[in-house]
Amino acid sequence: MYFSIIIPVYNRPEEVNELLESLLKSTYKENYEIVIVEDGSTVSSEEVVAKFSDKLNITYYFKENSGPGDSRNYGMHKAKGDYFIIFDSDCIIPENYLQEVEKELKSNYVDCFGGPDAALDSFSNIQKAINFAMTSTLTTGGIRGGSEKISKFQPRSFNMGISKKAFIDSKGFGNIHPGEDPDLSIRLWKLGYDTRLFSSAFVYHKRRIDWEKFSLQVSKFGKARPILNSWYPEYSKITFWFPTFFVIGLIASFVLIFALFDWALKLYFLYFLTIFIVSSVQNKNLLIGLLSVVAVWKQFFGYGFGFMTSYFKIHFLRQQPQIAFPELFFKVNTTINNFDKPKVVLDKEEKVNSIKAEKVIAEDRMPKIIGLTGGIGSGKTSVANYIQSKGIPVYISDLEAKKVMELPEVITEIESNFGESIITENRTLDREKLASIVFNDQDKLKLLNSIVHPAVKNNFERWVVKHKNYSYLVKEAAVLFESGSYKDCAAVITICAPIETRIERVIQRDNTTREKVQQRINNQLTDEQRIAKSQYVINNEDFDQTKIQIDNLLNSLKNIQ
Repeated sequence: MYFSIIIPVYNRPEEVNELLESLLKSTYKENYEIVIVEDGSTVSSEEVVAKFSDKLNITYYFKENSGPGDSRNYGMHKAKGDYFIIFDSDCIIPENYLQEVEKELKSNYVDCFGGPDAALDSFSNIQKAINFAMTSTLTTGGIRGGSEKISKFQPRSFNMGISKKAFIDSKGFGNIHPGEDPDLSIRLWKLGYDTRLFSSAFVYHKRRIDWEKFSLQVSKFGKARPILNSWYPEYSKITFWFPTFFVIGLIASFVLIFALFDWALKLYFLYFLTIFIVSSVQNKNLLIGLLSVVAVWKQFFGYGFGFMTSYFKIHFLRQQPQIAFPELFFKVNTTINNFDKPKVVLDKEEKVNSIKAEKVIAEDRMPKIIGLTGGIGSGKTSVANYIQSKGIPVYISDLEAKKVMELPEVITEIESNFGESIITENRTLDREKLASIVFNDQDKLKLLNSIVHPAVKNNFERWVVKHKNYSYLVKEAAVLFESGSYKDCAAVITICAPIETRIERVIQRDNTTREKVQQRINNQLTDEQRIAKSQYVINNEDFDQTKIQIDNLLNSLKNIQ
């Protein structure tokens, strides 16, 4: 049996590195392959994968963003194995994992299996607490923890295996997320396939790293379940209601206090005390025990309210799931609806050759792109406006990004990742609230950029086509290097100015404080870092002198190759 390991990834190169490091330690002696599918990431894992190319049998593909389910389907369609094993990128694989899978398949073959997960000692306390909430038999996570006390096991896609035959017959994952894995399990059952839990084939699953992401995740789980129940009512269970009953019961118990009945609240206290004690003992850490209480609270409330909201919209209002919860659905996935004609995505070598060929074909009819960048207060907008006055089209990324961020599909994706609180009643973004969220959190800023940058890129490509009769165009972007878009430029111009000049400009422009400006400068690349990657530099301290520099530069750009 030849295994193909399928790993979809979206902006997680560090996780991919850890996962591949763990597979290097595998004690499995037979040959197997690894298929990495980059799902339209703006932070690529290609360099990470390249490090392992001479140590592991690994293939890397890049495709447009279409969600984890479609990316898994694409990877399985490209894979060479007869049995596919699917991991999330935030998993670390025990060295004996593949041997355990092979042993289970030889002893009692099944076309689809799922395995449990555990936490490593190196995980943070919050990760360990979340892992407890998601795996303990005291919560709704008992299945993931390894319990087999259910009539039919629904594998979860962070640790899942499926035969090639079952994949082809079922057409793989659908475009709902989360919920794509139970959806696949049920469709497999309807096709006559069995599923089974492989208790010994566990992985170390990092899951979410903070409370906000975890709350959003479990809320989505809750919203997805009534949708699945409406699709497959014969597989609906009363146990799916437990978190909702838990929430309603807790609210009722507080109300009963006013009637001098406190026994219900005491039961809840006893339950959370049990969570604290069991987790503290299991993890040998009182703090993790306390954090587990928080995790279970968020798990039940997030799932419970999500379930109630979804049930009301789907079963009472009779709304279509895609309309009621667009954030749970990716665009129609190519590999499912056109399975015999999958979207062409090239491997690394093919991709390089194709890009070279396209460059030769398009070289005579498409304009060169000149990047224009600089730190806050450097005056790049003034430079961009002057260049425009010379009749050269300039794409102002910040202005275009603001337009893109008001597109309905972009607003929906931002809402699904940052919560409903950043959306106004008129379905527009509360930009100040969103800015306050990402301002001091680099992870959230990266997440926002991963949503906005691909949409801006598409917008920019359409803009280039509209101006294809020019010999070159200018793209102004503050994060030209950070976003990776400098790679598409024939040359880059960096605008720089003394730090004090920049600070004074921003203070006057934004009516802000020196401390805030300095903080924003500290969060950006330095002028030296930008200059090192640039072909041209303009010193914008005195704008009259700057204009002379620009005029000279524009003359030299006429001959750019």
